[in-house]
Amino acid sequence: MELPIVDEKIHELISNYETRDPIQLAKLLNVFIIEEDLGEIYGYYNRVNRIKMIHINSRLDDLNKRTTAAHELGHAVLHPSENTPMLSKTTIVSELKIEKEANYFATNLIVDKEKYFEEYNYENVCTYGMLNHYGLPEHFARYI
Repeated sequence: MELPIVDEKIHELISNYETRDPIQLAKLLNVFIIEEDLGEIYGYYNRVNRIKMIHINSRLDDLNKRTTAAHELGHAVLHPSENTPMLSKTTIVSELKIEKEANYFATNLIVDKEKYFEEYNYENVCTYGMLNHYGLPEHFARYI
């Protein structure tokens, strides 16, 4: 999938549902979110009999739950028929195409660049500052 298509899907979701909140979007898209103790795993997406599910580790703090939900929602929207690898500290930096697409989706769903640029002077904008402002990990800088 090419990034302009991913951007279109993000724009369509935000326009149609007027939110960037991945948990709220999942509910609106009938994607079930299940919180459970997954040990070292952050989360994963799967589909059973046309029922889409995002599994999120209940041990994560709220920011990591939101980031994981956004990443897994990316899979639900972009790769709906695939059961994807479990997201963990090591796979979040994966070079697999579908993982990079899900990270790109998560970053650009959560980060509202226009709003951020309005709040902060363009000259003082720093990618890492933007990521920090939205509670995203630094290794997502490549997706902005």
